[in-house]
Amino acid sequence: MPPRAAAIGGRAHTGWAAIVVVAGTFERPEILLRRRVELVDPDGRVRRNVYQAARGLESSEAAVRVDTGQRIAAEQASAALGQVVREAKDEGGFVRSCGVVVGAFDGAPLASILASHALAHAAEGRLYQQALLRGAESVGLDSVAVPKKSIWEEGGSALGVPPSALRDEISRLRREIGPPWAEDQKLAAVAAWIALAAR
Repeated sequence: MPPRAAAIGGRAHTGWAAIVVVAGTFERPEILLRRRVELVDPDGRVRRNVYQAARGLESSEAAVRVDTGQRIAAEQASAALGQVVREAKDEGGFVRSCGVVVGAFDGAPLASILASHALAHAAEGRLYQQALLRGAESVGLDSVAVPKKSIWEEGGSALGVPPSALRDEISRLRREIGPPWAEDQKLAAVAAWIALAAR
């Protein structure tokens, strides 16, 4: 049986991400893999909440700490996604793209981020979302940033169905494949289907 076109979807949290690999169509969806991948420094040199940890440091030291956290997260994402691509291949899927659920925060100057607990929290979310996007590109995948705010509308448009039908189908899959199938996996799957449709 020839490999089926597949895509990875990711929903990042501070230090980790839920990953889902999908293939097939809206009418015949296939969930090839589900994983939790770690994106933090395995040696513990940089804390997972790097922006919070950098608050109160001198600006130059804070910048180095954040840059190191970003680099390590992207390296971890690259290694994890490379492994997922190989595992998907073993399941008969040929992965060429990756959709990542992203938030509304689009960045701010480092000084502003470090002065605000709320901005630091938002920046950490963005750091791990960007790590997934960079990691996907580093292993040769097309990456697609999918705004969480409009994910159901974009997913419905990509698949040619109303957003309500997409929500129903994503929820129905839990009965078929079992847990884990919470919001993280659902949103990651929609992001993956958007990326797959974009191919």
